[in-house]
Amino acid sequence: MRRFFLVMMLVLTCAVGASPRSVMAADSLEEAEFAYERGEYTKAARLFGPLAEQGVASAQYYLGLMHEKGRGVRQDYPTALTWFHKAAAQGYAGPQSNLALLYERGRGVRKDLARALMWYHIAGSLLSGDEGKAALKRRDSLTSQMTPAQIAQVQEMIRVCQESQYKKCD
Repeated sequence: MRRFFLVMMLVLTCAVGASPRSVMAADSLEEAEFAYERGEYTKAARLFGPLAEQGVASAQYYLGLMHEKGRGVRQDYPTALTWFHKAAAQGYAGPQSNLALLYERGRGVRKDLARALMWYHIAGSLLSGDEGKAALKRRDSLTSQMTPAQIAQVQEMIRVCQESQYKKCD
């Protein structure tokens, strides 16, 4: 039944101009997300990998999480940082808090409170609910530890990052 559904989706989307590759990528992304949610991290990593390489931001984010936590792959903070940056550069809101935390704690990168503050600020403006509130709380905590000159520097970093549509954030 699933195979029939996939074939019908492929035929219908091709009829309206979508590429078969995008249909297959969407199916693979869903399958990867389900594997991750079920705790089948090795399978999820195998499925997310090609999608992340193709530039799918959510797949990049998931791979970042998996490398950050060592789920299905070897824990590797620099690799997590790379995947989070790639997803964030596309404006994907998920990885901003993760980036902030890695910079704040110096995991996989030199500790950089200014850059952590920048990412917490951006996360707080893009994320909703508890995730957004948590980012704003961390932002406020870091701000209280900085001088006015440092805060001004971070504000300029935020401006450049946002105006570049998240391409110039380092």
